Formats: sequence, C-alpha cells, structure tokens
Amino acid sequence: MGAVHNEGLHEHEHRHADGTVHGHAHHHVRDADPSLRAHEHAHATAFEGLSAIASPLSALDARAKLLAGLALILGFVTTTPLRPAELALAAMLFLSLTLIGNLPVGKVLLRSLLVIPFAGTIALLAPLQASWGSLNAGGLLGTQAAAGWVAAYAILSKAWLSTLTVVLVSATTPVPELLDGLRRLKVPDVMVMLLAFIYRYAGVLGNQLHSMRVAVASRAPRLGRIAHVRLYGNLAGAMVVRAYERGERVHAAMLARGFDGTLPTARTTRFGAAEMLTIACALMTAAALALY
Repeated sequence: MGAVHNEGLHEHEHRHADGTVHGHAHHHVRDADPSLRAHEHAHATAFEGLSAIASPLSALDARAKLLAGLALILGFVTTTPLRPAELALAAMLFLSLTLIGNLPVGKVLLRSLLVIPFAGTIALLAPLQASWGSLNAGGLLGTQAAAGWVAAYAILSKAWLSTLTVVLVSATTPVPELLDGLRRLKVPDVMVMLLAFIYRYAGVLGNQLHSMRVAVASRAPRLGRIAHVRLYGNLAGAMVVRAYERGERVHAAMLARGFDGTLPTARTTRFGAAEMLTIACALMTAAALALY
C-alpha cells in the first residue's frame, strides 16, 4: 500500500483478520530512534479506538463533520416530532453512514442508547404535565394524554438521533483532530484547551480514584458507612489538591517543551469538495425536516 513519509514517520493502512482496516503513523528504524521497533503501534481498547479505522468518513476534515453534525442536531431538535416513517428514514441514513465508516453497527447503537435512561426520565414527566401544566395522573390517561405521550416520544427520538450524530462524529474523528477542528472554527482557545485537558486527564484522575478505593478496601474492609462517607470526603479534598499540583507540574513541563498555546496534531486536513458536499447534504436534510 502507499505510504506517506514525514521526518522518520510514515502512515499506511493495514488490514486485520476480521476485515477491519486501520491507519497508523509508524516509525522507520533507519530514520527515527533506533530503539523503536519498525511499525510499532497500539490500539485503543475504548470506544475511541474506532476513530483509527480507515474509511471515507475518517478522511474528511474534522470541521466538515462538526458543522454537518451541528446542522443535523439543529434540524432534529428544532422541528416538530418526527413521524415514524421519518424516524425510520433517519435511522436508515445513520445506518448507511455507519457502514460507510466501516464501524461496528452494534457498538455504535449501544453507545447511542446510553442517552435513553437520562432522556427517558425527562420524557416520563411530559405526560404527567400534559394536564393543566401540573404533575398529575390526568396526563397519563386523561383527555390530554395523547399530547403528553407525543411529547415524550419527541424527547426520546430527538435525544437519540442527536446522540447518534455525536457518536458517529466522534467514532470517525480522533479527539486531537476534533479539538484542532474546533480551534480552526474559531472556538476560543481557552475552551479548546479545557476540553483537551479534560479528555487527557479524566482517565488519569479516574485511575487515581480507583487506586484510593482499592487502598481503602484493603486497609479498612470493615469500615462503617458513616466512616466511609467521612473518609471519602477527605479523599475528595486530597484529589483536588493532587489535581492542582499536577496541573502546575504539567504546565511547567509544557512551557519547558516550547508550548505556544496550541496542541500539535498528527494530521492536518484540507477543506475540499467532499467536505462541501457533506455539509450541503446535512443542510438539505435539516431543511427537509423543517419544511416537510
């Protein structure tokens, strides 16, 4: 396969036994650090690992996917409740995009369904408030019950479609490219940096919290509930102090390495005809939802 060389690095695609195709940046031993093995790479085990799959969607500029996703979400949330046929067509559209992106349909569907418990809690309140604007059983079985259940269906369907849009964008775009796309769309640098650090260090702080819980369980297995609450309050304070100290160390290390306010990305894409077509299709879909 063709390769792209750049200062000791090259990118190419490789195919796994199950048919999945990935694209990676690899080191050439003769050009880069001799201690690195040729073609050394690792796969992420979380959902974000899907962004390494090579596909026509992953090759698009992140800005196009962000703008197209925003247009679709606005089309879903600002229009009247979708008819069942419209919901089926929207689901078929996302199924087609999932297949074009070489993504596992089941994994994408399961990730999108995570919003249902949260949206469902809000949706259940809609029928209860459909009768005279107060919480009562009339909205469930009374004369205005139909309007309440339509509102609940609208909340669930719009939340699911919006989440599915976000899932597809995140599954076909690595996080560094998403952040770079936000920066190139003129989102304030402070917000982009905050998102970058939240993404990078949420897992680190989560691992520290897990280590603390394991330490507590091993040293005080019979600790009472009240003592547990008091202890976790102290641990929360320790976590805040550790996070602050880590932030200072990270900032000093970044300045020492020449940090200029922007994070580097492994790939810089261009806005071309494919990106314009993607945004145009998203805008037409949103307009069809609004006008139909």
